[in-house]
Amino acid sequence: MESSEGFISKRLLITLRGIVQGVGFRPFVYRIAKRHGIRGYVTNTPEGVLIDAEGRALEAFLSALRHDLPPLARIDVLESSEAAEIGYRTFEIRESRVGEGSAAIPLESALCGACEREMRDPSDRRYGYPFINCTDCGPRYTIMQIPPYDRVRTSMKHFEMCDACRAEYTDPASRRFHAEPISCPECGPKLRLLDAAGGEIDEDPIEGAARQLKEGKTIALKGLGGFHLMCDATSETAVSDLRRRKRRRAKPLAVMFASMEQLRSHARIDDDEAALIGGNVKPIVLVDADPASSLAPSVAPGIGRIGVFLPYTPLHRILLEKVDFPLVATSANLSDEPILTRAEEVIQRLGDVVDAILDHDRSIVNALDDAVVQVAEGHTLMLRMGRGYAPLTFPLGGALDKPLLAVGAHQKSAVGLGIGRSLILGGHIGDLGSLEAEEYFERNIHTLERFYGCDPQTILHDPHPGYASTRYALERTKKVAAVQHHYAHILACMAEHALDERVIGFSFDGTGYGDNGTMWGGEVLIADVHGYERIGFIKPFALLGGDKAVKEPRRIALALLFERYSLEEVLSMQIPTTEAFLPHEIRQLHHMWSKNLNAPRSSSMGRLFDAVASLGGFVQSLDYEGQGGLVMEGYACEREDEPFAFSIEEGGCVDVLPMVEQIIALLPSEEARRTIAGRFIATVVSIIETFASRYPELPVAVGGGVFQNRALMRRLYRRFEGKRFYAQQRTPPNDGSIALGQAWWGVHNL
Repeated sequence: MESSEGFISKRLLITLRGIVQGVGFRPFVYRIAKRHGIRGYVTNTPEGVLIDAEGRALEAFLSALRHDLPPLARIDVLESSEAAEIGYRTFEIRESRVGEGSAAIPLESALCGACEREMRDPSDRRYGYPFINCTDCGPRYTIMQIPPYDRVRTSMKHFEMCDACRAEYTDPASRRFHAEPISCPECGPKLRLLDAAGGEIDEDPIEGAARQLKEGKTIALKGLGGFHLMCDATSETAVSDLRRRKRRRAKPLAVMFASMEQLRSHARIDDDEAALIGGNVKPIVLVDADPASSLAPSVAPGIGRIGVFLPYTPLHRILLEKVDFPLVATSANLSDEPILTRAEEVIQRLGDVVDAILDHDRSIVNALDDAVVQVAEGHTLMLRMGRGYAPLTFPLGGALDKPLLAVGAHQKSAVGLGIGRSLILGGHIGDLGSLEAEEYFERNIHTLERFYGCDPQTILHDPHPGYASTRYALERTKKVAAVQHHYAHILACMAEHALDERVIGFSFDGTGYGDNGTMWGGEVLIADVHGYERIGFIKPFALLGGDKAVKEPRRIALALLFERYSLEEVLSMQIPTTEAFLPHEIRQLHHMWSKNLNAPRSSSMGRLFDAVASLGGFVQSLDYEGQGGLVMEGYACEREDEPFAFSIEEGGCVDVLPMVEQIIALLPSEEARRTIAGRFIATVVSIIETFASRYPELPVAVGGGVFQNRALMRRLYRRFEGKRFYAQQRTPPNDGSIALGQAWWGVHNL
């Protein structure tokens, strides 16, 4: 049928995949359909969003779909097909369809500007309301029980909307049209303030929490994905007390600031960092601390960087405005255990840590830590997948016949799922090894299976027999396949960039299970999605005492000295490494080294970082993983340093022992630390450049925890500018994306 304007009326069936649920997408479609005179309906489906549209302005309607998206939406795939006209009279939002699918999971978003203005307006009915939200902000995944994302399938189903909220929810002109977590003081969640034993404190919950913080006490606050432990970040007494009670000696603590202005008085941030800090997710961003900052020294002892973020929920915002100082805001958990989500858990496990608990009755269905990121040369480096970023959905070019599960590694655990046209990487779980962590690991698996209504019969795992994730896979009565750990790091980088071609990959991490009976960690691979060839590696060195060496870099450095010098020469040295031992300890460790007793050999670049940290006097024993590299990063100045000497022997073995003599020759002085840190980073870059130059036709891909180092990544981005250089940005280069690499292999090989 042709109109007087010459446009032909027709009908299109439109399917959209991506982040198109839980972000105000159906109300958006409704509004632009009305604007363009389109009739039909829109509905959520297990695969995404389906639009059945009739009208004369369908081209303009499609253009608006692509280009006028809601702030949090993302279209990965838009497919349309013509169909016979039905003769719809109106356009409507229909009930969601349920069933197995692969729709992207909607993600959390920080408090938006419009809601914040309403929350501050004394005349608004949500004035001071700590759970205000709209289609542009608020909880999503953390309250979701099963897709599609509708209120009846979230923990908000327990709160019946009042008449005023229902009017907004059903009004197409409202910002809260189909905002699933909509509520107000009349019908929404309620706060309560508890003491450490669980007794209710008879005081306004927010006023009481602020009072406790002003008195130097520690509170637990229920956020979106779990509880925060919070205290006055400017009080050395309060922060030290939190560290003592939580048994967290030196690992840096994140700090939440009331505003960007307050933050800038404590940290130096560039435009890229400011954009992340003030964006619609508000992750923790690692930035340079201002030397004049009044933050307590024990917030981040021994390093010049701090993790900063702004309030992302209305509850955090209101509390920060009640106090006039920034707050430590760290995950409420014991070391290496999952974040806690219920007040009862906080009382049971952290009752001796907190003085009060600011709780509410909206359940957290899916626990999720805050994301941690940093910036290098304008590129985001994801360090921990968390709120607002996870679970992350990647579109696949084709559809998988059967779902597959990837169970990741042992440290920084995360799980992945391949189903339909999507690859999904879950959020940060933590290090496995405790009962709580392994239970949380299994809950994450069950959550993905529940969300997508699937029971994967194929499980991909790490070959390390000691990993809890490997044991989980092998104990199932399902098909399993092992994907080599360091190859999986490169595959993860390839997956993020949708690469299926051959690459030269640099897999530099701590220690992982190698193919030849040694512990790998400094590997150069020629790889594609089907397999790899190891063409280079750091010459293996001894880890004196096995796992003890991972905690004590001085043991690794001592082993390097034994490789280069006699025992008597080592005993006569007056350098930081040898001064960290008594003479008889050095003799005992030399005996262990010479007899190869509990001295497994490793090619790990991460452990080499630790050894250099010991030789240079940066750190001798670690309080947390990666401490040596993080401390050295602060000394690695921006100048282009000359690399230390190394040689590449036949078979690609990289001998770094000549570097040891050069480091010793620089000692001792404070300036030596800067030189050692800078030259060692330059050495790592030079090793990468040397191998890459041998295969100029291949793109370069990097993966592994070593590439979390900002100083290293800055140099790599500069050196490989204009070339095909790939590093992870949306996913962590550490073991948090091993599951993604495993799944990428499974997509192409199973």
